[in-house]
Amino acid sequence: MTISLLILPDEFGLYQFHRDYRFSTEWLNELPWYTLSKTSGEVSLLCPAQYHSTTDPSLATAAKKNELGWRCFQVDGQMDFSLIGILASIIDPLHDNKIPVFVVSTFDTDYILVKEDMLEKAMGVLNRQQNIVIRPGPSVVL
Repeated sequence: MTISLLILPDEFGLYQFHRDYRFSTEWLNELPWYTLSKTSGEVSLLCPAQYHSTTDPSLATAAKKNELGWRCFQVDGQMDFSLIGILASIIDPLHDNKIPVFVVSTFDTDYILVKEDMLEKAMGVLNRQQNIVIRPGPSVVL
């Protein structure tokens, strides 16, 4: 099975907040793309990095931690839950080449993020895999 990945042109930022942090609904609705996770210990937000200070200037100061400079591979196509090993097929070669990743999964697909300074190396590693094809993807910023 060939795995098609889209490399998105956008830079992403990852933010960690205290568990009880409350986002403005209005602000979240302004974001063109984001994923938000809440656990017993934290709230994490991943969004396009250009929103780091332009949409909500308090974002950077409210975050306990933040990391900018993430680039994103999107698995192109809807993923059925019965499929096995798709994510491992992408992450294993990156792991073997000492490329750290951050992964987000949605109902439909997976997103594999690498730091900007590792993007070229990651693309080379993935392009050498016989079952992976990388194509340019669209911007998530509307």
